[in-house]
Amino acid sequence: MSQVFKTFMGVFFLVLLLLTGVGIISAQLDVTAALDYKADIVTELENSNYSPQVINACIEQAVENGYKLEIRTFTEGGASTIYASANASDTRDVVMAEIILTYPYRMVFLETFLEHQVRGYAR
Repeated sequence: MSQVFKTFMGVFFLVLLLLTGVGIISAQLDVTAALDYKADIVTELENSNYSPQVINACIEQAVENGYKLEIRTFTEGGASTIYASANASDTRDVVMAEIILTYPYRMVFLETFLEHQVRGYAR
């Protein structure tokens, strides 16, 4: 009888370990997707010379993908403008942008839902 109990406990802990591992891998895939998306935004902003149409399109696309995106632009004099919604207008004097991407970090099995941020700079 004790052998059945030991076998059941072994199978239980093996399944628990498997589900936890799958949750960690799934969360890491979310992180990797967010990092890749942030790198794409940096590239688009640099290649477009901080075009307001590109800033607006990036923010709209981020919302569609389930992210929150904030773009802070800096001018030569040090002034900054923050765009958290698609309302960018004049970006002629912009020399740098800070990208703050907030993404969901989920581990379904442990019922963990957090929001993490990744930052990047376009120069």
